[in-house]
Order: sequence, then structure tokens, then C-alpha cells
Amino acid sequence: MNDPKILDRARGALFGSALGDAIGIYTEFMTAAQAAEAYGASPHFTLLSPETKFHNDTHRCRFENRAWTDDTDHTLLMMLSYLRMRELSPNDLAIRLNRWVTQGLRVLDRLPMGLGRTVGSVVLSPTYTSDPSSIALHYWEKGGRAAAPNGSLMRTAPVGVICIPTTEEATFDAAIRMGAVTHADPRCALSVAVVSALVRALSLGEITSAEQVGTLIERTWAYLQRPGVLAPDHASLLDRAEFERHAYAETLDALVLCDREMGYVYKCLGAGLWCLRRVLAHQDTFRSAMTTLVMYGGDADTNGAVAGALMGALVGYEKGLPVEWRDGMRHRDWYAAKVDALCCVAGLCEGVYDSENDQDTTLDGGRGSLSEEDMKKREMQIMEKMLLAEKERRDRHAAAQARPSSIWGSLRSVLSSR
Repeated sequence: MNDPKILDRARGALFGSALGDAIGIYTEFMTAAQAAEAYGASPHFTLLSPETKFHNDTHRCRFENRAWTDDTDHTLLMMLSYLRMRELSPNDLAIRLNRWVTQGLRVLDRLPMGLGRTVGSVVLSPTYTSDPSSIALHYWEKGGRAAAPNGSLMRTAPVGVICIPTTEEATFDAAIRMGAVTHADPRCALSVAVVSALVRALSLGEITSAEQVGTLIERTWAYLQRPGVLAPDHASLLDRAEFERHAYAETLDALVLCDREMGYVYKCLGAGLWCLRRVLAHQDTFRSAMTTLVMYGGDADTNGAVAGALMGALVGYEKGLPVEWRDGMRHRDWYAAKVDALCCVAGLCEGVYDSENDQDTTLDGGRGSLSEEDMKKREMQIMEKMLLAEKERRDRHAAAQARPSSIWGSLRSVLSSR
């Protein structure tokens, strides 16, 4: 293929996803009010030195500054699997997910932070690696077919890039197969198919308007209604009105991103599509749309990862991504090398990549496995950081309570000290 514009947009999708994740962790699990209190009403996040510091609490203190979270770890598991296998392999991805849960991302010596309930339950099943999709289906049915979280959606961007030289329908199929290793709900299948196909089409330059986005969404819906794509009783569970309410939401307020259901896959899908439409209509840039999104809080890193993949595939790597995010992201050069290798193997550019001799793609990342004692030591270090963050929070609260709350309180304090 070797088209510089397609390559730039493909790189934009994968980098945009990681950047959305890295910016989203600043406000993950916060309400919009808490995010504004922590960073100001109109923050200017930067990952370049001096980078924007995390609000210090028991959640954010566990994560590296300027780095992504579990969302991009899982994206990387798919990328590393593809580089090793030279194909999208659900079984190999399942093996890597199982290893990540217990060891983290060994190649970068990252612990498994941010494990979701669904992924944890499925991946830790004793027989998971032998038949991952069946185990995922079992847990979904055991839960009353009610859970449709966003864990498969957050990692799906590489499917869209890898499938650029293929067809849209091949992209739908690959996205659904790769998503099914952890998430069996048809709403998850629909969401990964939409986002993967959009990443592909945007990278190819086939989409330049919101109307074309809608047309692709409708093709995806129609594809999932075909006999044999989903089990008949699964396809019937797709509620058209529920889907439209999220996929075509005109505002982020309508999505209610920060509530008890913040991890719902349709919320994440709707947020990403809202950002994409804003940039397509020239109402926002990558930076401004992403900042608006993450300041709504909720599952901000996952929402940011999906929105970042879509917007990045539209605007490209070189000119569309904020330099102060792109160039300041931790592990940037290493990540860029893996993105370029993936594009090479996928046939998007010329070059030679030796998968057999790239130790980064092995299960242990060429670093060996951590012992149980090593893992316990690291867990204790994280616990200590959490306790220190909680102490600091309480000290700040106590200091705020002790300060006079108004000018009259200040006057009373001065008079009483005389």
C-alpha cells in the first residue's frame, strides 16, 4: 500500500488512543465538579516537562505520570500478539491477557493496574486459555446477560489498522472475534465492530462528514442482523432505541458519563462518536474535544482511548495530535517502534520486521516472570502510596476546615487574636 497519508492516519489512531488513555486518567472516576475543582474549569493538560501533576488521591497515586493505563496495556497485548503471530489470533490474545492479570506488561515492567470485573472474572477462569470465547459466554450468561462493559472496546483500535488492506466486512468479523475472548454481549460486539470499521475507513480517508459516519454505523447494525453473525437469541437482544440514544447523542450531558453505569459500552461508544463528529464539523480539535470529554469524569481513560483512536485516525499523527501530549508521553519512542512494526506487518508501508527475534513480543517481554514475592513487594509499595495519598487528603481537608470560610470569619480571627 505504502501511502504516506494512510500511514499517518493509522499511526494517529494508535497514538491517539494511548494519548486519550493517558489524559483520561487525570479525571477517571471523578464527577465533572470534582474534575473542575482538581484542575480548574479550563485546564491545559501537558505531558511535557513541567507536566500537569495528577490530583493526588488513592486512585491516581497508583499510576505512572505521563503514561497510559490498563486500556493501552490491553491494546498493546493485541499489537504484540499480532506482531508475533502475524495474524489476529483470539487464542494468543487470551493467553496474553491471562499472563497480564498475574504479571502485568512485562516488556515495560508495568503492573496490572485497573483490572475490570468482567475481564478479571473471565480471564482468571482455570480453563480460560483453552476456550476463551466459551468462558466469556458462560460468565455473561451466568450474570443474566446483563453486563455490557467497555473492556473489549478500549483495545479494538489495532483491528481497524490491521484490516486497512482488507474489507469492511472482514473488519467487522475480526473485531467481533477478538472482542469475544472477554465480552460476549451483543452490544459489545456491535460497538467494537463500529469503532474498528471507523478506524479503518478514517485511515483510508473514506469518511469526511458526520453523515458518512452515520452511514457506516447503519451498515454495521445491518451486518450484525445477518443470520449467522450472532446467535439468533443474541441479535434479538439489541435494542435499536437504546443504541440510537447513545450512538447519536448530540451532547455529552445526554450520555450521563459519570454514574453507577459509567463503564457501560454504549456510553463509551457514544462519547467517542460525539468527539469524532465535533472534529469532523471543525467545532473542536483533537485537544479541545478530548479535554472536554475527560473533564466529564466517569470512565475517562477508556472514553478517552476510544475517542482518541477515532479522532487520531481522522487528523493523523504528524499534524493532528497535540505535541505537548504526543512528545511527552512516557515510553513514546518504544511505542512508536511497535506502531511502525505493526504497520509494516499489516502492509501499510515498506520495510522488514523480524518477529522471531523481537523479544518484546514474547509472553514475558524478554524480562522473565516475576515471582510471587516480587509481586507482593510491589503491591505493598502501591499500598503505601495509597495510604500516604489518603493521609495527604485528610490533612488538606483538615486545613481547609480550619481556614476561615469568609471575610467575616477572617475579621473575627484577626479581632480574636488581638
